[in-house]
Amino acid sequence: MSSKRTHIFHATQARAFYAVAIAGSFTAAAKALCVSQPPVTTQVKELESYYGVELFHRHPRGIALTATGQELLRIVRRIHANQQDAIEYLQTVQDMHTGQLRIGSYGPYDVMKILAEFTQTYPYLTCSLSFANSDSLHDGLLNYNLDVAVFTHLQTAPEFHALTYSKMKQVLIVGNSHPLAHRKSVHIKDLEGERFIIREPGSELRRATEAVLQKLGLTPDNAIEIGSREGAIAAVIHGIGISIIFDEGMIPDHLITKLRICGTEIAAQVEVVCLAERHKSRVIGCFFEIAEQQLNKNSIIETAGAVPEA
Repeated sequence: MSSKRTHIFHATQARAFYAVAIAGSFTAAAKALCVSQPPVTTQVKELESYYGVELFHRHPRGIALTATGQELLRIVRRIHANQQDAIEYLQTVQDMHTGQLRIGSYGPYDVMKILAEFTQTYPYLTCSLSFANSDSLHDGLLNYNLDVAVFTHLQTAPEFHALTYSKMKQVLIVGNSHPLAHRKSVHIKDLEGERFIIREPGSELRRATEAVLQKLGLTPDNAIEIGSREGAIAAVIHGIGISIIFDEGMIPDHLITKLRICGTEIAAQVEVVCLAERHKSRVIGCFFEIAEQQLNKNSIIETAGAVPEA
């Protein structure tokens, strides 16, 4: 009864063959593998001798793959790619169990939708969430104090990577006892002489409001600066003034009246933003993936709900 030979094709042989085939010489392959040349030559020769094949044509000018070598390279490339996939997968699992993500946002509305699904998908990650105006979030990303931010102002710059998540319109809010409260809309020019509650410098809402008023030659008389959306709403409720806010989140309509603004288009895009150099970070990339999935889902829902034209 004849004995069956044990087949050999060790990882070291595959690595040596692959390195030589890619580098184009035994010397260059040894350098790439950070070893001396003799072990590389030995591994390839043992492989050729054991199976009685010729993998390389050797000549004074260098080496070239034989037809057998070319086919083996195709197979080894696939093995190498699978090994890389395995390594990246394990690193990803490790990152998703030990990573942390520092998030900043202009407000809780859009970011909470993303964060809810993100924490459900990656429950082992540690997340922190802070709120600030657009300028502070911009600086937080540049200073590496934040990993990702959701905010409504981004000057196009190569150092940032951004995903447009939603679009918000601004509306006017007045107290229920205000003379404008009985109306559903108001022209921007009708607001001349009104006392405005405005946001702090650095807020995109403040920036957008001032730009529109200046374009129309209006100035907010005796403006009162308040550093939060909730504070501005409270000031309007107490009759201190009127305010322009983004139409999102909870607005106590039993205490204030929301009016559509005519005569101008005041809107802002909500962006999910990180530094471009950090976009390939696995944890940050996963946050963007969740945001994009929600964006695509919302688009499908909106398309399905659209009323076809007659």
